[in-house]
Amino acid sequence: MRKQPRGRMRIALATGSLVAAGALITAATFTDYADVAVKLDGSRNTFDIVTAGKVDRTWLPSDADWVQANPHAYRVSLTSDNSGYLMAPGSTVDLRIAAKNNSPRLSGLLSLRILDPQPRHDAKDPVTGTYLELFDQLVFTVADGGKVLLDRVPADRLTSISWPDPIKAGERKVLDVRIEMPSTVDNRWQQASTDIQFNFEAVNL
Repeated sequence: MRKQPRGRMRIALATGSLVAAGALITAATFTDYADVAVKLDGSRNTFDIVTAGKVDRTWLPSDADWVQANPHAYRVSLTSDNSGYLMAPGSTVDLRIAAKNNSPRLSGLLSLRILDPQPRHDAKDPVTGTYLELFDQLVFTVADGGKVLLDRVPADRLTSISWPDPIKAGERKVLDVRIEMPSTVDNRWQQASTDIQFNFEAVNL
């Protein structure tokens, strides 16, 4: 009997934020004036991106859902026991992921990359001879509201998504994601697995 190839995957969200040194440059202009007392408060100049996600096409993040995903990625639960999600050829999984500018007042330019955090490329199981890595066989669709940003893009053709308009303090992006395992994936990927990382990055303005 021919066994159907199946693979497991897990999904994580990560954020990174880059803060420009404008506050430091401004502070330096006061260092020559010994007779002037200047109090510099950078508490309103912090720059922070938080994230959330759920396997639910109707989900919208609540205040309690937002988490820090830097330096450690936040793992989205795909199953009730947090095990890997089992996929077969021709199957899909739909989820929503979100990023929010949690800064008090700074805006930023946001981008998203979809990554394999632990790529194994063409590595094979020494006993069965089957491939270990599933990521390269997957196909991704990402939409922002009604706008499709990636339309059934194979993993090896993924590019970074960048939004031209700044995301203001308090604003959020909620994205619809579909991950497909094509029906053409055969027994060479029997029991292959992968982690998938959605990495949001932002640079303040």
